[in-house]
Amino acid sequence: MLGRLSFLSSVLVLVALLVACAPAATPTPTPAAPPKAAVSPTAAAPAPAPTTAAPAAKPTEAAKPAAAPIKIGILTPLTGVYAALGSDIRDAFILYLEQKSNTLAGRKVELVVEDDEVKPDVGLTKARKMVERDNVKLIVGVVSSAVAAGIADYINAQKIPLILTNASDDPLTQQKSSPYVWRIANSSSQTAHPLGEWAYKKGYRKAVIMGADYPAGWQLAGGFARTFTQAGGQVIQEIYPPLGSPDFAPYITTIKRDADVVHSFSAGADGLRFVTQYTEFGLKGKIPLIGRSMTDEDILQKEGDAALGIVVSATYTAAIDRPQMKSFISAFEKRFNKPVTPSAEMTYTGAMVLDAALEAVKGNIEDMDGFLKALVKVEAEAPSSKVKFDQYHNVVRDIYINEVKKVGTTYVNTILETIPQVSQFWKWTPDEYMKLPIYAEMKGKWAK
Repeated sequence: MLGRLSFLSSVLVLVALLVACAPAATPTPTPAAPPKAAVSPTAAAPAPAPTTAAPAAKPTEAAKPAAAPIKIGILTPLTGVYAALGSDIRDAFILYLEQKSNTLAGRKVELVVEDDEVKPDVGLTKARKMVERDNVKLIVGVVSSAVAAGIADYINAQKIPLILTNASDDPLTQQKSSPYVWRIANSSSQTAHPLGEWAYKKGYRKAVIMGADYPAGWQLAGGFARTFTQAGGQVIQEIYPPLGSPDFAPYITTIKRDADVVHSFSAGADGLRFVTQYTEFGLKGKIPLIGRSMTDEDILQKEGDAALGIVVSATYTAAIDRPQMKSFISAFEKRFNKPVTPSAEMTYTGAMVLDAALEAVKGNIEDMDGFLKALVKVEAEAPSSKVKFDQYHNVVRDIYINEVKKVGTTYVNTILETIPQVSQFWKWTPDEYMKLPIYAEMKGKWAK
């Protein structure tokens, strides 16, 4: 009996030990009560919560996070022959943004400015940097047609809009037009076509054509030659000095002296040298000089009397009598203490157009399809004239035939004639125009 009791006692001790060593059972969790909302001391007590939870309230507009700033790239030359024009592009865009408190369509704007040095390879490198490293949503600017042509394929591949505010390479909005390349500046030949007809009407019959030896120069010379010869005139000589020529004497001295008129294109520092040397070599007053960009406002006062009588076709002159122009000139000159140039006016217009398209999509530039559709519909009263885009994304705008005159002590591009709402296709339909040889192919073939 005692042995059995001893055995039972041992079993009970062993069971007790096993129970003591077993892990504790995990308790069923009790739902935590939600934190109580802070209550104003004077507020009424909240009503009891319903047993079935209500869906979460939709956040108000005020509670939504602010959209990130829009980054815009400015690609422009800040060194080299077109440095002055490049700085005008940068400054005009800055002015527009400052007038809008650096905010377009409710979103802050950040600028990324890069110097393309008027070199296509540098321009492509800088465009890649802005798109791939800086994450810009679009690029504005570009002076050189060669730079514009050099970055166009990359822009199209990246689907990043490029708004050209100076570069005028014709094919970019003609044979090579794309959804992503837009030009608020004129195409090269767009201003030359009217001047060819004007020259013939003035009685000129034999012309020498000159132009910087790159796409814009060929296209300006060709645009003039095409309408001048179709009207009945004759091109007797073609001359193409290199861009950035330090001395134009070797070219000016070859001009045929039996010409009725010389049509030339040179801008920036080139324009100043050419106009000055044209006078120094005794051609001023003997063979009239007409063309494009030679008397732009950035160099006109430096040219002085050498510029008197030169006729240019342009999209801009300070003599345009529009309230928008007067307001823009006043603001730009006050802000930067320098005269307005065509490059500055065209870039300011580009900023206006961009702003209007952004407003149409409520600042949502990430909706690229919507943004591009909005650009198509934009019409704006720019400082110089009403502007809109044609079906190939090139601007339609007024063209002015200007002659340099002296008003008091100031040299002014005064308006001789205004040609309203000129298309890049002039008096041809787009289909008719596209069948004509491009001007790069016609270089060297105009002279008879």
